[in-house]
Amino acid sequence: MNILRKKLSKDTLYTEYSKILNGVLQLSKREVEVFSFLLKADAEGNKDNINTRQIRTDIINTYKISEANLSRYLGVLKDKGLILKGNNGKLILNDLVRPIVMDTVLELKFLLEIV
Repeated sequence: MNILRKKLSKDTLYTEYSKILNGVLQLSKREVEVFSFLLKADAEGNKDNINTRQIRTDIINTYKISEANLSRYLGVLKDKGLILKGNNGKLILNDLVRPIVMDTVLELKFLLEIV
């Protein structure tokens, strides 16, 4: 099995993780930024709702985007199955894309089916 390693800081974990996934996901630069922000918000304790007014405001201020554009980016993330409606009706991250860090290591495995 091929193993590629990369060392990174905790501050860049979600950005780098999003960029790696983007090889498969084919998101725009802004969509990757929003997805990365949502990953971080989820990890900071917002697992039951990553679409709060505060998170939306923080994304808009951080990336200097409009509310309408943010709604479009969130729509793309929903369409790709990265974020879902939880049991409470609020937006949550899909467990399939939630990074799991164990002992300072995030292991990511891709299975590519050749058809």
